[in-house]
Amino acid sequence: MSFRVRLYPAVADDLVAIAEMITRYAGPEAAERRLQEIEAAVMRLSEVPLKGSLRTEIAPGLRAVPAGRKAVIAFTVDEERREVLVHLIGYAGSDWIGQSTLRR
Repeated sequence: MSFRVRLYPAVADDLVAIAEMITRYAGPEAAERRLQEIEAAVMRLSEVPLKGSLRTEIAPGLRAVPAGRKAVIAFTVDEERREVLVHLIGYAGSDWIGQSTLRR
């Protein structure tokens, strides 16, 4: 049984920033490939929602999993509602811990 995956509204901004950063350094094709890798990792959470490291020192129930080559996905799981909520997607050393604290 799969879980529903929802994205915190600011995740769209995260993805735009990631695409812009990669495009500047490696071109639009590389950016598209990385975004596809990240999207695939997000969607896999529907099948394996308890994947990743539990990061309760940051926030209760927060988990983090790597995605693509330099990304991290921070999310929580509501097992009762069978739902994964992606709080943010960080990339290349961004302060994903600080951002996830602000988005909780």
